[in-house]
Amino acid sequence: HRLGIARIRWELEDLALKWLEPEAYRAISKKIRLKRREREAYIEEMRVPLQKILKKENIRADITGRPKNFFSIHRKMQTRSKTFEDIYDLLAIRILVDTVQECYHVLGMIHSLYTPVMPRFKDFIATPKSNRYQSLHTTVIGPRGLMIEVQIRTHDMHQTAEVGIAAHWLYKEGSPERSEFDQHIDGLRNMLEWQSDASISFQMKFMFLHPRAI
Repeated sequence: HRLGIARIRWELEDLALKWLEPEAYRAISKKIRLKRREREAYIEEMRVPLQKILKKENIRADITGRPKNFFSIHRKMQTRSKTFEDIYDLLAIRILVDTVQECYHVLGMIHSLYTPVMPRFKDFIATPKSNRYQSLHTTVIGPRGLMIEVQIRTHDMHQTAEVGIAAHWLYKEGSPERSEFDQHIDGLRNMLEWQSDASISFQMKFMFLHPRAI
């Protein structure tokens, strides 16, 4: 991410939604909680066989599930006039591989296993975003006819997406400044982890007293 905060962006977004629109936050939270086990089981239902198939193809891949955060759900509902039930990318899988060639190989395998929803396919590897984000995004009809988003990118691309291009350059160059950067990021993340037990005024005071932690 351009500002190097993609790793904590969802936490900040959800925190803002919780305090600015508490009713919307609670409504989404309730619906997500009721469907959590089913969503987790479904992601595993896709992840496990995919991992085995890629292993047979000698592709070393890390596959994880990625739930949509509350803020993103709320924003899509508001901007596109959708209900919660109309949001189809609540389920998502991220696949990390070693090379660009493997990204496209995995994409072909995914499309051969599951029916793709072509209007939702995006190639951000060939055409990166302005912040240099790169990834393949596709949506497929998975098991039991449910739609699931699949993101495919290299570990290198993921590093850039998670910590930002500037921080990634520091990492690649082995700069000692990276250690200080990571400490600042970890400090803010830790603050956000216990935010539910602290008052918003205290958190804002912390942020003003320690601006370098942001």
